[in-house]
Amino acid sequence: MRRRLVPLGAAAVFVAGACTSGTGTDIDPPPPAEWVPASAQLASYDSCEDALEGIQRSVLSTMTQMRRTMPADGGAEFAQEDEALAPNAAEAEDGAADAGGGERASGQEHSETNNAVAGVDEPDVVKTDGEHIWAVADAVLYVVDARSARIVAERDYGWETWEHRLFLGDDELLVMYTRDGERDGEYFSEFVVERVDPLTLEVRDEFAGEGSMLDGRMVDGEVRLALSSSPHVQPLWNELYEGTTSDLREAVRETDIDDWMPTFSVNGEEVAVGCDDIAHPDRFEGASTVSVVSLPVDGAWSGAEPTALLADGGVVHGTADSLYLAHSDRRWDAEVPEAETEIYRFEFGGSGQRLAGEAAVPGTLLNQYSMSEYDGHLRVATTEDSDSWWWGRTEEDAEGDPSKSTVTVLEIGEDALTEVGSVTDLGVTERIYAVRFIRETGYVVTFRQTDPLYTVDLSDPADPTVTGELKITGYSAYLHPVAEGRLLGVGQEATGEGVTTGLQVSLFDVAGDEAEVLDQYERGGAHSAAEWDPHGFLYWEPEGIAVLPVWDWTDGHEGGEAGAVVLRIGDDSLAREAWIEHEPPADEEEDSYYGHSEITRSLVIGDRLWTLSRTGLKASEIDGYETAEWIEW
Repeated sequence: MRRRLVPLGAAAVFVAGACTSGTGTDIDPPPPAEWVPASAQLASYDSCEDALEGIQRSVLSTMTQMRRTMPADGGAEFAQEDEALAPNAAEAEDGAADAGGGERASGQEHSETNNAVAGVDEPDVVKTDGEHIWAVADAVLYVVDARSARIVAERDYGWETWEHRLFLGDDELLVMYTRDGERDGEYFSEFVVERVDPLTLEVRDEFAGEGSMLDGRMVDGEVRLALSSSPHVQPLWNELYEGTTSDLREAVRETDIDDWMPTFSVNGEEVAVGCDDIAHPDRFEGASTVSVVSLPVDGAWSGAEPTALLADGGVVHGTADSLYLAHSDRRWDAEVPEAETEIYRFEFGGSGQRLAGEAAVPGTLLNQYSMSEYDGHLRVATTEDSDSWWWGRTEEDAEGDPSKSTVTVLEIGEDALTEVGSVTDLGVTERIYAVRFIRETGYVVTFRQTDPLYTVDLSDPADPTVTGELKITGYSAYLHPVAEGRLLGVGQEATGEGVTTGLQVSLFDVAGDEAEVLDQYERGGAHSAAEWDPHGFLYWEPEGIAVLPVWDWTDGHEGGEAGAVVLRIGDDSLAREAWIEHEPPADEEEDSYYGHSEITRSLVIGDRLWTLSRTGLKASEIDGYETAEWIEW
């Protein structure tokens, strides 16, 4: 029996436990129910047996729909057998109806990670407290004394680990990474959080779970993580692509609840939770599970209780009180593709996290900057684009409506997200390239051939209104407020036909209803990692400078030129102030890609600008940008 899911508290979690064998009976999937929007309602199951049967039925239904769209020989067979596999449609419809981070004693004045929300720290490869710098390069964690410019500790995590990220607490450093794992001859990825001494790197606690980190946030001494894992059901995928319907149905029937559930441990001890409340949307593929867990930065992790959601990983956005998970849901069997984004809100309090609302909006999100919580509302910017992802469809063979973008406003209730307003038809035939919400205003960049920068008035949540549309060539891929009424855009210049030509940084006046361009910096043939990784961008307000990594392929030699550009931002001007490079790796050819030291991060401590690359850490005096220190890894 399926029931509508009430808000999840600490008890609404799962573990591989009580039900450990297959159902032993034939599984009839629900029919391929009509794909409709606003399907984010969550449901739960009454028992492990009920959960296993529900998972098997839903997964088989989804896989048959997937198979029909594939150009494989078995596709026709799947389509012909759908009717025989499915019970009556009314049953499926009834089911749907029921259905700044922690603070630390600091040294000199210093910059912090470029976070989307003030006071909500994001994991990154470098952190500082004004006295020391913690940085990861090529899987090695370094502790650098910024006062003496010496490496005081280091730890090599090894080639079998990747995606290293850091959080810095008052008296601890949290090191997060993914490593290879093995169980019963099967290899898998395992996500690890280590709480270590910040100066000696001695490990104090370890939390581990299958899969990898989607994203995380640190707020007031609490780390909030969203983890993604895959079930242990490889035979199902083999039968999907190579077998018959009967083979697939048998493979699904042979799974047990353990196959679908990730595992967690604290200091080697399994985290024991139950499987009778597994949250899932009305439609889910079963290909992954997202788990949300909160951990106190200062330890006491044995009480960790992950909350589970049967959904694919997606975009994560964090605020002081909430973590939003956005999951894209696409219709597999449509001639004209359709997509929506399901949004789940997790609220955090003294007893951990609970699921506190859900909603669906049309189209898909670009990144976490497409969401913003303000004054009791969540603003979401999405693009409906029938051509961008559908099995290699092109503009010539697309039959759907042209792409368009929408800003939707959701009211945040105690246990609900309710749509109260929206504005659509932004950038018709285009898609979103950048979004930034600042208080009661939203800025949306769409692009195909030119770059409309839309200004959206959100002062009335029930009636969001477009007040301005600035059209210029090229586009901004990242937007950053630099002063009151000023917005900086980092992206690409382009021809009138939409062909990109190189790096473009634009200073906009956004004090009025419509943005105006005040000045631009361009570097032909170049791009900046800040276009897709905002952590690579630094704005240091005390000096009025922006620093961003740059890779220039027009330098004249094969490998191009890599470095960081420092831009001076005036009230109505933008000018290059310095260009910083790192020493090339000693063991690589200078004229090769690997013969250059790509600067990935920059930070400020006192009167020095520090830049990080895979070869080392450089300190430059802000007054003149002469090299003060070079620390080679």
